[in-house]
Amino acid sequence: MDSRKFSEVLLAAMTGEHDAVEAILSRYMPLISKESVLGGGVDEDLRQYILMRIVMQLPNFNYDNVE
Repeated sequence: MDSRKFSEVLLAAMTGEHDAVEAILSRYMPLISKESVLGGGVDEDLRQYILMRIVMQLPNFNYDNVE
């Protein structure tokens, strides 16, 4: 995904468009999973918490820092 397309998807995700939110989460799932490791394995509760926080904070994202 090029930077222009990413910007469009991010803007759509910020407005709550389901497919765009899903695209953002899919793009960052490897990082989310990496940061969800506790005790040598992925903690599903932690991963769900991180996903929930991302979705909740998307509308507050400072878009001026993108691009």
